[in-house]
Amino acid sequence: MKRNNKPRMSDPPFDDDHGKRNKDYELRACTWNVRSLNWEGAAAQLVDVLVKIKADITAVQEMRWTGQGQRQVGPCDIYYSGHIKERKYGVGFVVGERFRRRVLSLTAVNERLATIRIKARFFNISMICAHAPTEEKDDVTKDAFYECLERTYERCPRHDVKIVLGDFNARVGKEGIFGTTVGKFSLHEETSPNGLRLIDFAGARNMVICSTRFQHKKIHQATWLSPDRKTTNQIDHVVIDGRHVSSVLDVRALRGPNIDSDHYIVAAKIRTRLCAAKNARQQTQGRFDVEKLQSQQTAERFSTRLALLLSESTRQQLGIRELWDGISNSLRTAATETIGFRKVQKNSWYDEECRVAAERKQAAYLATLRSTTTRAGWDRYRELKREARRICRQKKKEENA
Repeated sequence: MKRNNKPRMSDPPFDDDHGKRNKDYELRACTWNVRSLNWEGAAAQLVDVLVKIKADITAVQEMRWTGQGQRQVGPCDIYYSGHIKERKYGVGFVVGERFRRRVLSLTAVNERLATIRIKARFFNISMICAHAPTEEKDDVTKDAFYECLERTYERCPRHDVKIVLGDFNARVGKEGIFGTTVGKFSLHEETSPNGLRLIDFAGARNMVICSTRFQHKKIHQATWLSPDRKTTNQIDHVVIDGRHVSSVLDVRALRGPNIDSDHYIVAAKIRTRLCAAKNARQQTQGRFDVEKLQSQQTAERFSTRLALLLSESTRQQLGIRELWDGISNSLRTAATETIGFRKVQKNSWYDEECRVAAERKQAAYLATLRSTTTRAGWDRYRELKREARRICRQKKKEENA
């Protein structure tokens, strides 16, 4: 019998560009349920991982940060929307260096939904990060989430490219009755109740669940691994407007990146044209260091300077708008000259020792992906994970001492 000596086909690595990457034509959008970023060094490690895989914008779920805001970590900006008081759920976006100046706005809806808008050449891009309730939640909670998702979607500008991505806790099957809304290459045969909700949402808006459109190995379809490491599910998805579905070049899960989560990161390649960065939003102004006003001397200097500027700006008879502009400018000028801006808090304590510990943990994690891994391999990974976190806690404690 004649043997077939052709090499086996395998999925190319996600960042394989054959030496070419046109930065104006490709967006690398990802989604990742990180389980928690509420531990020392988590944000810095996340940024290191995303920079390594060249992710442009990553929708993140279960950050467990409180409030809403923006942080700069390394070369990336992290936008987040969390619960007001409790450290539960929380969504956001990590924007890479290539897109930092192309962010037009962020809308923090609640701890399960957030929207970011990106400046592009022909169509701007609105991305919605979503974290849906699990199958065990009651129908009232699920209905409330999808009603809020629908309102968030409708608020996006009409002509924007709309992309909804995140952890939907939804298994999408291969029943073949959902038309073009669902692709042929899902990991599952049957659709779960949460999957039906996602399909209804997408179908009603002529959207396509792109995470089921591309043929990959099962290990590159699964996005969640059970604690006993025996069960996998495809529950994280990327959904896009039907008129732009041809712009999605690939969607797959990446097993190599690690942030101590039971979810794999899902990465999508999207063809788009980007605008010149100078036409997008400029860097935001820093916050004033108002704590300096607790000093009586500083407070007097600020008060004196502000009174002088206000007297100069209100000498003439002005309308309400001009009067307010004068007061606002006087406040900013006096604050800039007397108290200055608050220094950006950077993780200066996250040094080379922390990175080396994270690299050792990553090497142990990659070893667990092999088919021959044993319980000893997983124990080794857990041990190095605890060691890496201990080092980060100690470094931060020394920095704050």
